[in-house]
Amino acid sequence: MNLHQKPRLNLLQGVVLALSLVAVRSQANVYATNIRVNDDITNVVASGATTITITYVLNEPASLGTTIEFLAGNTIVRSVSLPAGGSGTVRGFNVVSWDTGASPIPNGTYSLAVIPKSAGYINWTQITSDTADANTYVNDGRGIAIDRNPTSRYYGRVFVSNATAGPNPNLPNDMLGILKFNADTGSAEEGISSAGLDGYNWLDGGVSPWKLQVSANDRVYVDDLAQGGQVLSWDPTLSSNSMVAVLRADNQSASQALSGPAVVGGGTNTQLWMANTNHPEILKWQLGGNASCVTNDLGAVVVSSSVATNFYDVALDPAGNIYTCSYVLTAGDPSPRVFRYHAPTAGGPVETTADWAVGAGNDTYAGASGIAVDSSGTYVAVSFEGTIDLGFGTNGNTKILWATNGALVTNLDLGVPMQNDLNHDDTACAWDAVGNVYYIDNYFSAWRAVSPPGTNQATTIALSSIQVVNSQTSTPIQIAHIAVSNGTVNLDFSAGPADSISSFTIQGAATVNGTYSLISATIVQLSPGLFRATFPTSGTAHFYRIRR
Repeated sequence: MNLHQKPRLNLLQGVVLALSLVAVRSQANVYATNIRVNDDITNVVASGATTITITYVLNEPASLGTTIEFLAGNTIVRSVSLPAGGSGTVRGFNVVSWDTGASPIPNGTYSLAVIPKSAGYINWTQITSDTADANTYVNDGRGIAIDRNPTSRYYGRVFVSNATAGPNPNLPNDMLGILKFNADTGSAEEGISSAGLDGYNWLDGGVSPWKLQVSANDRVYVDDLAQGGQVLSWDPTLSSNSMVAVLRADNQSASQALSGPAVVGGGTNTQLWMANTNHPEILKWQLGGNASCVTNDLGAVVVSSSVATNFYDVALDPAGNIYTCSYVLTAGDPSPRVFRYHAPTAGGPVETTADWAVGAGNDTYAGASGIAVDSSGTYVAVSFEGTIDLGFGTNGNTKILWATNGALVTNLDLGVPMQNDLNHDDTACAWDAVGNVYYIDNYFSAWRAVSPPGTNQATTIALSSIQVVNSQTSTPIQIAHIAVSNGTVNLDFSAGPADSISSFTIQGAATVNGTYSLISATIVQLSPGLFRATFPTSGTAHFYRIRR
């Protein structure tokens, strides 16, 4: 871990002069990602007695155990409980085997849910380690984002921008570009660094790449502040053939240095929001069909402030309210630092009056560099680099605020010694889908994940389904009633509640021990688990059986 004190760059001046989701969120900080069935995300067929392997990653230990459920629609067909401390409940990679012969379920197609549970913590608690988790090292982290799309194979992936090449050219975390990690800090499947793979020439200098966000459709949007705030996007693997130039030079005026991005909506309603670090204003672009700004579209000013000196980042909550922060470094500066503006109305005037503004004259709000709102719109996280006047990293921290009024919930880092040093230089923050907050402390060259307090659990549905055929089901077939009328046999039988009419065939023979052959029968479901088969009589004594 690189714990040296790094030279501070006055980013606001350096860039400008040198380069001229509302319901109360449930506490749910432990969750499963990277779920695979038989090492794949495609549908799996389980025929007869076989063993199915289920693997997944937990971002932290399931201290109250994990439950795996097999679901037919919303009906739980089978539930498996795994006790804490054993396989299926540990932080990181887990493997669980299911023997369909020893623990059968009826024929049918099922979804798979993984539900880890945790006793949680009394206070907001760091769940990553700067030293034990080697992958949390980043030489110069300037942006962080999490994939919050539960229907994506990349759900829970952490993206970090490294804006200055580090001393070890062979270490991925020192390479210039975007770094990719699993929710437990493990390496992304295709590797950590985008260097040499993303097809883009980052310019280094602590500003290229800059901040980033993952959209609802898994696109990774990255700001290049060295180019005045141009924005590129990639798929979650950051492959060069997926790159799109989203906001280009033709979408900027010469006086702008744009920071962000915030990306909301989807499809033809996707919007890109940016903060102008040269002027206290927020701009919005409506992206076109190719998910990029229309040629020569300079965007629309949505927010303009007369009390802030600049805006440095932007985030939106599910209701469309706008959150932004001002990069103020001077100790004792009386101007506010963090703002919320009401969601603008279509075609309405520019928002000029904040719903609330906090941090005026408070040095623990100095150097506000990154802002993010959780998926429920309950909390706002803001990262502060600290003051210059009082020394490098002094007062640097990440704050959690209430979204409704900007009141302080808690401080992260502030006044808490890390590695026996009180200095912190927090540059960016983000939330995952279940309420954990992530931030970068550049003083320690580390990104961190912090869990909110409280007992919790979260459910993740696997992308692959499991089709069970030829199952030795534990629910026996019972003949309930048989009647013959007008040359027709009505045979009522019971089976499992998840069985369907396609699960059964009717067979007949002239003797009990004779050769049974298929009979053409019409089968209907009378109620869950109760069926009726109708077919013609043979005209003589006959024996019947039902085959699943």
